[in-house]
Amino acid sequence: MTAPVTLAAGQSAPLSVTFSPSAAENITGNITVASTQGATAVIPVSGTGVQAGLTITPASASFGNVTMGVPSTQTIQLLNSGTGTLSVSQVSAAGSGFSTGTLALPLNIAAGKSANLTVQFAPTAAGAASGSVSVVSNAPSSPTVIALTGTGVAATQTLSFSSTNLAFGNVNSGSSSTQNVTATNTGNASVTVSGITENGAGFTLSGAGTPVTLTSGQAMTFGVIFSPTSAGSDTGTVMVTSTATGSPTTIALSGTGVQATSHSVGLSWVASTSTVSGYNIYRSTTNGSGYAKINTGLVAGVTYNDTTVQSGTTYYYVVTAVDSAGTESSDSNQATAVIP
Repeated sequence: MTAPVTLAAGQSAPLSVTFSPSAAENITGNITVASTQGATAVIPVSGTGVQAGLTITPASASFGNVTMGVPSTQTIQLLNSGTGTLSVSQVSAAGSGFSTGTLALPLNIAAGKSANLTVQFAPTAAGAASGSVSVVSNAPSSPTVIALTGTGVAATQTLSFSSTNLAFGNVNSGSSSTQNVTATNTGNASVTVSGITENGAGFTLSGAGTPVTLTSGQAMTFGVIFSPTSAGSDTGTVMVTSTATGSPTTIALSGTGVQATSHSVGLSWVASTSTVSGYNIYRSTTNGSGYAKINTGLVAGVTYNDTTVQSGTTYYYVVTAVDSAGTESSDSNQATAVIP
């Protein structure tokens, strides 16, 4: 409104009042309106100036050692510590390898509220690096600068094997023996195992599906099976192909197929001086106890051939005599057989 203003009877005119505080404070005042009628009107006015504040946590970010090709990310909190709305209008990163996540700008944050800012370090070279993030806002401290540091470390891709030479020794033809191999990523970058293959008569793999990606410190285990089909020495290899330095890795295999030997125990005893219908044979793997009958019917003679024994086991035998009434004598002396 530009004075003077003439108002006819019943006429009105608007008056706009603007409050533009320069600080966070309470302000009171008056608007005085004088007229040609000699009347003066006093209109009291008041207002409170509010101000946005920006608190950043953490105030700086240290990424430590970061492997090249494996970016590291940290989250920064932007807190409105003032009483008015915080408006963030610009966020920018400086320094080799440092960047920020995408924010929808302008970003308005109410008093007491916060928002997260993502900062990433993706080194392109080995060595120490420094940078910063600048946050432009309506806070008095604008622009606010966040210091960034980190060290780029060259990527190493290495695989360590629990064994690179598997010796199976003697294995009976028609049976099998299994040994496991564990491959561990001992580098600081991921390694992809693209193939595990074997060659050599009698050798096969178990649990060796590929491709497999191993992160730093991660391991995988697969089995190598030796199943000889005939007697004689066999050799072979397992080849592991990967992105690790020194690939492919070769694991030597060796084993000897041997013809399985069947064993039996021949038993004989002195005939009873009494009239008997036959004899029972009892066997145990415990010295002096635990006998179990192994014949299906009475043995008429004084010899018996036990063909159900296993290699590497010691057996203990006793014999009893049975008369026509089914009465069984006490146990004979114990006999021992050691199966090689």
